[in-house]
Amino acid sequence: MNKKYILLTPGPTPIPPSVLKALSQPILHHRTHEFGAVFEFVAGEMKAILHTRNPVLMMTTSGTGAMESSVVNLLSPGDKALVLNCGVFGERFANIFKAYGLNPLLLSSPLGFAASKEEVDSVLKQNSDIKAVYIQHTDTSTGILNDLEALSRVIRQRAPEALIVVDAVSSLGAEAMDMDAWDLDAVVTASQKGLMNAPGLAFAAVSPRAWKACEAAKLPRFYLDWRTMKNSLKDKETPYTPAVPLVVAQAEALRLIKEEGLPNVLKRTADMASYARAWAKDLGLKTLAQNPAHILTAVYLPTGIDGNQLVNSLREEEGISIAGGQEALKGKIIRVAHMGYISQEDLKAGLDALKKRLSPVLEKK
Repeated sequence: MNKKYILLTPGPTPIPPSVLKALSQPILHHRTHEFGAVFEFVAGEMKAILHTRNPVLMMTTSGTGAMESSVVNLLSPGDKALVLNCGVFGERFANIFKAYGLNPLLLSSPLGFAASKEEVDSVLKQNSDIKAVYIQHTDTSTGILNDLEALSRVIRQRAPEALIVVDAVSSLGAEAMDMDAWDLDAVVTASQKGLMNAPGLAFAAVSPRAWKACEAAKLPRFYLDWRTMKNSLKDKETPYTPAVPLVVAQAEALRLIKEEGLPNVLKRTADMASYARAWAKDLGLKTLAQNPAHILTAVYLPTGIDGNQLVNSLREEEGISIAGGQEALKGKIIRVAHMGYISQEDLKAGLDALKKRLSPVLEKK
């Protein structure tokens, strides 16, 4: 067993030592100037990472809570919305819609493929009353990356008033994002992946067009009501008790990203993605994503390897944690993350351990 536990999962991801230290500090009261200064710093740095002038709201919830907030705050009963489904988290958006009595149009891509601009354009052409388009920037179940800039351009040309809502839970801090230049209306994200923090904190950046929709929306909402969150921004606080240690820790994580420089963070992530894909190619393993994101590499396992057993043995015997497949891909693929605070050294250790287990099977082929 390795002395060091190595976390290579697509969330949660490893936490830097100084962020762990921030998590352990004596807790602040959240209605104080001290907390307000931390809150203001986090909100400002989140704007910088999102490349936006829009207000950024903070929620104590998971990424799924942020996704749900983007549904209940923007839509009303009977509204028609399009969900671009590129994996498990596109399906999750659809399930959230259904929980509120909505019946979204679901445009599903073949497994491992990103959304097609041509198909999006065709659906919008046939459905001129679509109120919003919901997109995953990346989907960790398949490792795909959607071209937000290109998709936004198609949507604006075909349905200029439709809201463009983006799930950036797994992408922010690891993939390029330019909310304002790409004319996105709402971008939601969470703390535990590229933002290098523990799970439990989520964010939503909201455009003027989306705020107009928010004021008119008729779905039930209370805790996740963006209007009350926006009203609290002037006081540098959230409307209800926040996860104070997570906010303090997020400030430190954002400071580290700023210190390294976001372009350098993105390049480091991209370099590790290239390393992981070269490893897979060298072993003759087929990667799943046809338009791969930098956040993780998903590879098909050779016949005779049980993915669930492989993941468990790697964790129990080596102290290295990776992810297996979800739903239809369960047992068939493995997913190795390389975002956030994951290091080249840890990634190499994980891939070396995998090679040791896979090589005997591959050599028989």
